[in-house]
Amino acid sequence: MTGIATKFPLAWFRVEQHSMSPHLNPGDYLIVNRWAYAFRDPRIGEIIVLKDPEREGRFLCKRVAGVTNSRMFLVRGENAAVSRDSRSFGPVSRDLIVGRVWTSARTEETPRTTVEQSA
Repeated sequence: MTGIATKFPLAWFRVEQHSMSPHLNPGDYLIVNRWAYAFRDPRIGEIIVLKDPEREGRFLCKRVAGVTNSRMFLVRGENAAVSRDSRSFGPVSRDLIVGRVWTSARTEETPRTTVEQSA
């Protein structure tokens, strides 16, 4: 996932992986509210963008799946077969959360042409 992180309350990101498919797909754009959690905690079911806990300079888009007793967040991707999430890297600390996904825009897909070979 790529994006621009600034002090402005909104940031944009572009989805690059299939971990949130079918809800979000590669090429989709996200507008993220960076101030959404200034006065409250993320709620289960909300989609967030967070700093990748294993790869510096990268971001992940995941759904909040739970909160542990130590107030660390469990996050999950929609597509479990390809998602790197709390099942692989554990709970996420609050300081890694960039913000809540406010809206998304799907890009137009290029029609695929099928070529048939004759025997």
